[in-house]
Amino acid sequence: MPALDQQDYIAQITARLADDQRIRALLLSGSFGRGTADAYSDVDLLALVAPDSQEAVMSGWRETLETIAPIVYFNRLPFAPVLNAITGAWLRCDLQVQPATETRGLTQDRYKVLIDRDGIYPALPATTPIMPTEPRQLAGIVSEFIRILGLLHVADGRREYELATTGTGMMRGLLTNLLILEMERGDQGGMLHLSRKIDAARMQLLLDLPVAAPDRATILVANAALAKAFFPRAKAFAQRIGMPWPEDFEAATRAKLTADVPDGDWNW
Repeated sequence: MPALDQQDYIAQITARLADDQRIRALLLSGSFGRGTADAYSDVDLLALVAPDSQEAVMSGWRETLETIAPIVYFNRLPFAPVLNAITGAWLRCDLQVQPATETRGLTQDRYKVLIDRDGIYPALPATTPIMPTEPRQLAGIVSEFIRILGLLHVADGRREYELATTGTGMMRGLLTNLLILEMERGDQGGMLHLSRKIDAARMQLLLDLPVAAPDRATILVANAALAKAFFPRAKAFAQRIGMPWPEDFEAATRAKLTADVPDGDWNW
């Protein structure tokens, strides 16, 4: 028997829910909803349900999936109506459940219809608007980058170089988030497909960065390289969108690193 692929899985889920009147609409979201899916994409679904049916639909979801293929991982997010499942063949499926009256933010270009009993989809806006980056978005990235960079003096003083690799990875992630924001796209796409979020030049910048090993020399080199890549871009972006730069925080961090880790290159 051939392995179940994503399209088969979607079709079988749709068939299982075809007569469930609690589900007023079932939409494909994520990469399948946008039309950018590949063989590695998960199946993202949005169920718009009748009033007071949200909990019942979520409670029966694993049982529904088990009628199609064995589930080896199942998780309910604690602070959102989202269920994650993985089959024995590692086919991933995420379901979000919300009342059918809550369609704010939904657009036709990000979803595809599987079930629509009430004509919800045609009433949605056609496209996702591209919203400019808000200063608070960038401010959060900048302040966290500076904070983690400053903590290097703690890791170095304690000789915690394994721990320092974690901090370096976090800063690398913050630089990646900055590069994604620079693209100023309305729909950023899936989190496991970075090459669709940023262009080739930005990707090459990340690929060229030195990788930190748990030893002092590579930690210092990696932190310095991250700072040199991050600060000029972040400052230019901040100026462009009118975000006040945290001058005092940056200056205090540079001074602390210069004093406590003087053999590092802190001239970013």
